[in-house]
Amino acid sequence: MLRLNQIFFYHLTLLLSILFFVVSTISYFALKNIEIEHYQKTLQNSIILIESQITGSNNLDGLVKNIKSLTNQRITVIDGRGKVIAESDFDKNEMENHANRPEIKEARENGWGSSIRYSSTLKENLLYVAKKSYKNSEPVYIRAAITLKTIQNNFYALWLKFLAVFGFFILFSLGVSYFLSKKIKMEINKIINFLDSIAKKEYKKSLKVNFAKEFEEIGEYLRNLTKKLQKREEKKEKFTKKLKQISRQRSELISAISHEFKNPVAIINGYTQALLEDDSMDEKLRRKFLEKIYNASNKISNMIDRLSIAIKFENNDLEPKKSEFDICYVVKDAVKLMKDKYKNREIVIKCEPYKVIADKTMIEMVLINLIDNALKYSETDVKVEIKEGEIRVIDKGIGIKNEDIEKITRKFYRARRNSWDNSMGLGLYLVSYILELHGSKLKIDSEYGKGSIFSFRL
Repeated sequence: MLRLNQIFFYHLTLLLSILFFVVSTISYFALKNIEIEHYQKTLQNSIILIESQITGSNNLDGLVKNIKSLTNQRITVIDGRGKVIAESDFDKNEMENHANRPEIKEARENGWGSSIRYSSTLKENLLYVAKKSYKNSEPVYIRAAITLKTIQNNFYALWLKFLAVFGFFILFSLGVSYFLSKKIKMEINKIINFLDSIAKKEYKKSLKVNFAKEFEEIGEYLRNLTKKLQKREEKKEKFTKKLKQISRQRSELISAISHEFKNPVAIINGYTQALLEDDSMDEKLRRKFLEKIYNASNKISNMIDRLSIAIKFENNDLEPKKSEFDICYVVKDAVKLMKDKYKNREIVIKCEPYKVIADKTMIEMVLINLIDNALKYSETDVKVEIKEGEIRVIDKGIGIKNEDIEKITRKFYRARRNSWDNSMGLGLYLVSYILELHGSKLKIDSEYGKGSIFSFRL
């Protein structure tokens, strides 16, 4: 399996190669058309310059041959019936009637005509430009032509220069991407080594990762983790029983950082295998296993949803789609959903119709997170009420310590470090962010050991 920096480098190389091929193909045809248009205008200018000489000359054969020697352009003069009356490159008496030549027909109708075709006289492809004029009050057509070999040679020279410049840009981009991939690899190796030192209980090692903001956040999180683990280790002799619990949670926390989905997947695999291997399993036990599988799958789904929404919010990819609705109905829907999840818990609703203007989906998510949080950290009834325009979720659970209240809405922060349940500490972070998008703020009133009140206004 490839490393992250190798995947990044190979994919960028493939992308640039495809871009090079597409741009080269497009530029080939674009530059070719530009070059042909340039020579078409050059031939038109030549005809304009020699028109007065041709219409006033009595020696057309000598004149067109002289022009040929000066401009290297084939010059042909054709009368109104299509007969060639002067030709710079071939015997005019042996030439066919030109009345039906595409450029002559177009010039007869529009004054100017042009075409690219094979010359049966010179046995090669030429660009022709013809202009309708008059000599002694009779219509004549002055035609100038140039071989496509000249155009192609000039075009290829220009295109090669373009490819050289683009190739240099590709090489430069690959060099930059290689440098970035190396930097990413270095930062990842630092984190891996630091995690390895944590596993070995070497807490005094430092971690400095500052290549990007995401690495800084990971580094800060791991440094905070190390400090807390170190303090717990220092109390080992006095709190032996507590130390075992902390050590177990430390391992779970480190495992959750790199394998957030490992535990629910293991649950699903284990119970599914047991169901498959035992066809005669008791129905009650089978139902219990199926409930375990269902709950684990819900955990995975919730983790994915929360991570996805957190990333979108952090990148400012979502904007509230506000509408007017009755918040009381949304409260009832959220409570109904939570009752399905917590079948043995009581949720009391106290609200009257109250209109708000907000994003209904986001506010429902706020209520679900607050109610779920209240149910998770309490064992008695949870109350949801709307009072004087304020939406409140009240529980009589464990409460929150004063030093944790300001930190609890941070991403990945969890006040109860010893009860890791793969929630990832995103619930209140999302709530706070959604309310900020609505010009509101989450208010937390809590007394440790007695309960909490989470409230906000719209």
